[in-house]
Amino acid sequence: MEGARLGLEVLSTALNAAPIPEPFKSAVTAIPDIALKIMKIVEGVQENVEDAKALAIYIADVTNTTITPFKTKPPESLDKTPDTKKRLTEFKDVLVKILEEMEILMKRKLRKQIFTYIRDASKLAGMKKRVDDAIIQLQLQTLIATGHEVELMGQEQEQISEQQRLVILEQRESHQALLQQQYQMNQQQYLVIQKQEEAEIERLIGSLGNGDSGAAKKDPCLKETRMALLEKIAEWLLDSSDAGKHCLCLLGMAGSGKSAIAASISNRAKASQYLGGRFHFTRDDQERNKGAVLVLARQLANWGDQRLRSEIASAIKDERDIGQMTLEDQFQKLIQEPLENLESTPPALIIVLDALDECDTRFVSTLLRLIGNGLAKLPVTVKYFITSRAEPQLQYYFNSEPMKSQRDVYTLGDEKVELVDKDIGIYLKEKLPEMVGPLVEDSSDWPGEEKRRALVLKAQGLFVWATTAVRIIADPNTGRDPEKKLERLLSSSHQDHLDDIYGQILERACPATIDNDNPETVSLFRNVLGALVVAQEPMNIHTLASLLSPDNSQHKEIAQNIRRNVLRYLQAVFIVPGVDTGELAVDAKPIRFIHTSFIDYLTDTSRCNHRYAINVAEHHERLAIGCLHEMDDLKQNMCDLDPALLNSEVQNLEQRIRDSMSPGLRYACMHMPAHVSHVSTDSRVVMGLVEEFAGSRLMFWLEGLSLMGRIRESVAMVTTIELWLKV
Repeated sequence: MEGARLGLEVLSTALNAAPIPEPFKSAVTAIPDIALKIMKIVEGVQENVEDAKALAIYIADVTNTTITPFKTKPPESLDKTPDTKKRLTEFKDVLVKILEEMEILMKRKLRKQIFTYIRDASKLAGMKKRVDDAIIQLQLQTLIATGHEVELMGQEQEQISEQQRLVILEQRESHQALLQQQYQMNQQQYLVIQKQEEAEIERLIGSLGNGDSGAAKKDPCLKETRMALLEKIAEWLLDSSDAGKHCLCLLGMAGSGKSAIAASISNRAKASQYLGGRFHFTRDDQERNKGAVLVLARQLANWGDQRLRSEIASAIKDERDIGQMTLEDQFQKLIQEPLENLESTPPALIIVLDALDECDTRFVSTLLRLIGNGLAKLPVTVKYFITSRAEPQLQYYFNSEPMKSQRDVYTLGDEKVELVDKDIGIYLKEKLPEMVGPLVEDSSDWPGEEKRRALVLKAQGLFVWATTAVRIIADPNTGRDPEKKLERLLSSSHQDHLDDIYGQILERACPATIDNDNPETVSLFRNVLGALVVAQEPMNIHTLASLLSPDNSQHKEIAQNIRRNVLRYLQAVFIVPGVDTGELAVDAKPIRFIHTSFIDYLTDTSRCNHRYAINVAEHHERLAIGCLHEMDDLKQNMCDLDPALLNSEVQNLEQRIRDSMSPGLRYACMHMPAHVSHVSTDSRVVMGLVEEFAGSRLMFWLEGLSLMGRIRESVAMVTTIELWLKV
């Protein structure tokens, strides 16, 4: 570096003293000075910058080689070749652009980013290619000037022979052909490097996994509903003024339609290429919620901005285990810093976070703190749209600095009642005829304007009431006469209509009249509801049956009983794949609550009939016992693997895990500690099972966690059990 720098300084001094005519002199003398500034920036970098230094030395060398001849070039030859000035200016502009790119990064004081940016193969190759292209064009123009010099020599110096002149011109043409060939080779080499780099970026982005954003499970608002609100949100999104806020929080009670609005905003933004990422949180799958940042990072990387994509890929490359890092580190490296470093401000970029209140309390408080701390550093058009219930803890973060000054809040309850009622009426007019079609003779306008209006009044502004009512009326498992079911809904005098509709669903599914005749079904009904409420992640019918039946010989029978006698009649509140067809594959999709307001209802004894109300501790104990019994199947080397191989070296490991560990066993390994932690230590059954497990199967359990890639979480799990035993 030192030799190259001194060479440039000498060249700069010589060019300033040389009798070079304008307009050439200003361009020629500027080029070494710019190259010196590039070297100065690179010399200031302290870490892994071998590629950066190589680029700076290369620029110094080509500058010396190409510009030095201008010290002695005859002014007459320059006058004959006016394009030389153009090529000199182009070369200078290329160096200026490279200098600006480096200076921008240095001004941001993100030195780590300059290392990542410069050592990135395609970026470095791009810089070098721009220098090469400009140099080749300048050298070609210099050859033309050489031809003019030869002509001048032939005219003014009779001593040069014709043969000598032809030899010089022939050498010029040969050199010109070589330069053209080099130009083509540079183009091809750059394309190869670009393809290699994109393949590497694709691999790195792919390592974030295929986590589910939840988008497929969320329906948008129906056409012509929520129009005023959606337009208001669209105006906020496109507001690029300094007064515009980076975050909009949409608050509302359960069932008010927040998720449908979030889905509509996401779809609109995606159609306009403004959607950076979306994630719909759900209370019944906290494991999926914890992967939100990785899912959003993958979406941002595929949004369409190449710089953003490269920044995210570089972060993954720098932190190989980023998937196992803290939420703070993941958010900063994969979301915040790449967004801060966008090269150009996009017209709009939005990240949608729906149902934030359904997250684990610690997770959501950390996420909101990170978002709030970073809002002011983002480009003005980068924004977050968040939906949530108006829960005190979340409102604390929304109303605290630094988020408070960077956010707007809109509450769904503030809407005019007539607008919400109109939208619910539109929903009922479209969905009721569609859903009851097979059950009534003429469904085109069923059940008529008067009864639709009565249903709208019953809904009390809650879309979840309207959607649940439609499912009840249209579900043939709860009766094939939609008129009777409609009349029952309308005739209820219960003041809280959502509680009333949930009570009706439960009474139809498990009427009080069967308490004496079929107590086993009543017990199974309660156990299924309780297990689904306290489950740590959604489970399918087979997994549910295995955890509720310690005797595996009854597993299949219990699974069919759950399908036929419980879930079949609860399709107004659950999504149950295969419940009507009876096709219950072991790896079937999980059962899911349609709306979490049903969980709130079941766990609130002041709202829910005691026959159905869920005692959370009781059902945690039942699942803890089920998990501990399920883990009786653990043994050494469950998947019969070669002990000489690492897990990462085993072919088809996931398939071998599925073949050797049932879904119930995998659930038990992951979530037994969580269920045990909610059980009273007075439970002799659970205490005895935990002690037996710790004495005989602890190491097999750790092996199972390792196979599933969850060994990092084992420390926290063991600590949970240890603390429970000490209580």
